[in-house]
Amino acid sequence: MKILIDTNVILDVILQRSPFDTASYKVLKSAEEKIIEAYIASFAVTDLYYFISKNLGNDKAALAIKALLSIVKLIGITNKDVEKALRNPSIEDLEDALQAQCARKVKADYIITRDDKLKKLVSNAISPLDFVEILNSD
Repeated sequence: MKILIDTNVILDVILQRSPFDTASYKVLKSAEEKIIEAYIASFAVTDLYYFISKNLGNDKAALAIKALLSIVKLIGITNKDVEKALRNPSIEDLEDALQAQCARKVKADYIITRDDKLKKLVSNAISPLDFVEILNSD
């Protein structure tokens, strides 16, 4: 199974944002154990670094990014991806549209996110908790 993990899910784990960190950790742990194939959009790396360094410092941010990249694969974006995202009439937020485009690009089964707006706009976007329930049912 392939998934795209949204930035907020990763930040939940690294910044230990309770109560969300428990299910989000299980998502990343499943990727680390190769139960699932996990991806993040390449543009998310800079956002992750910014928020982690702001909260924990530059050294810990660098370590966290390095550890994350040993668990997930990056999806690069091209000019065509941006153009497709900009043409997506149902999504006004460019970041959300790019997340959806990246998920399509790798044929992800799910986008794992806590972004309620994205969950309403993209049919395969679900919360970490819902995804963990799916994993547990298999």
